[in-house]
Amino acid sequence: MMSVLTDVLREARGGATTDRIAANLGIDAGLAEAAVDHWVRLGIVSRSADVLGATGCHGCEPTPGRSLACAGCVFAKRAPGR
Repeated sequence: MMSVLTDVLREARGGATTDRIAANLGIDAGLAEAAVDHWVRLGIVSRSADVLGATGCHGCEPTPGRSLACAGCVFAKRAPGR
């Protein structure tokens, strides 16, 4: 059985924002934020703003329809075949 912390870690590694993590897992946004903070404190994940200084970066959605602002971001995954 997976724990909420493990589920949040999986989602965070996929580039989801805390709001997206909460929605995907059906948990409270505050719980998602606390879980991400836990992994950040341990050095397991980093927030994009901490790494890039990009306060306008909202995380990468795991869909092909990303914002043009995400072009060139090292955290944005390329679409298959590109």
